[in-house]
Amino acid sequence: MKNDFPEYFYPGGAGSFDFQLPTKIIFGEGTVKRLGGEIKQLGGSRVLIVTSNGMPDRQAVKDILSDLNQAGITTNVFSSAPPEPSADDVNTCLKFASKLKLDIVVGIGGGSAMDVAKKTAVEITVPKIMIPTTAGSGSEVTHNSVLMVDGRKKSFSDIKIAADVAIVDPDLLITMSASGMASSAMDAMAHAVESYGARKGNNITRALALEAYLLTRDNISHALSGDAEGRHNIAMGSLMAGMALTGTGTTLGHALAYPLSNRGMTHSQSLAIVLPYLLKINRFDADHAAELKSLRQKYCITPEIRWAISEMAAEVAADERHLTNNPTEVTLQEIIDVLTEIRKESHNTGR
Repeated sequence: MKNDFPEYFYPGGAGSFDFQLPTKIIFGEGTVKRLGGEIKQLGGSRVLIVTSNGMPDRQAVKDILSDLNQAGITTNVFSSAPPEPSADDVNTCLKFASKLKLDIVVGIGGGSAMDVAKKTAVEITVPKIMIPTTAGSGSEVTHNSVLMVDGRKKSFSDIKIAADVAIVDPDLLITMSASGMASSAMDAMAHAVESYGARKGNNITRALALEAYLLTRDNISHALSGDAEGRHNIAMGSLMAGMALTGTGTTLGHALAYPLSNRGMTHSQSLAIVLPYLLKINRFDADHAAELKSLRQKYCITPEIRWAISEMAAEVAADERHLTNNPTEVTLQEIIDVLTEIRKESHNTGR
């Protein structure tokens, strides 16, 4: 990994702080094979697998289910977690779970599937293990579950939501599409940038966030070319960014991204779209913004703005939870300028 990171600001942080990360982390290629043993250590033998549509058809998931069957562990699969889940989706999962005798929940997939799995496990009061198959959300180690409520994203935050165990196996990223890999890696980069500058940050979160940013920034192209070390580093960067977020929360990037994802874009795509502008406004590696825009265009992560900019800008400006945690103050005009530039990008790519 390169160490030629340009000069960056060093934000102030609380002199005293709390940092709690209750999740046991297992990282490395092939570590998904340890799932059965971890289930048994948690006293489980009857498992609900929560994942997204199509995942049960992937060979990696078939292998997981086969291994659990051989270990004498009963599995039931709920594969209806959508890309941007709602509270209703959790209720659907809970109805499915109520018909079964369960003692543990395992979430397999991206952040959306894991968010449904975590919230479901909390509601039925059983342990939970999270296994990411993308590298961006960090949901395997955060104590949040982000769900749509009345058409808007809402983050449910409680230490009880955190997974008991996170198994991060970089080999599971092999099946990601190039576009998915690019957008999820930029999702992780956004998390790192936001966490690094967050007013709630501290020395621990800044160290995690800066390393996470460098790992993702310097390895996107390698991972996209199929390089195993690149995938390894992207997975580690995403994990570390998620760990940092547990102590800081998110900032401007999420404030800008929510109006996009509220209108149909996936969370990772919306963060990938706003990331170059986040770098510039927060004065964090701003020289890299143009390269990220080119990467987005190459892998068809292009914005499509059809909605009134004034309406979207007002939503961002009203997001006090994120904006008050940002290291710099952001004006309404700056927000409008960002959304206008995103719309120009849309026109320039012919959408």
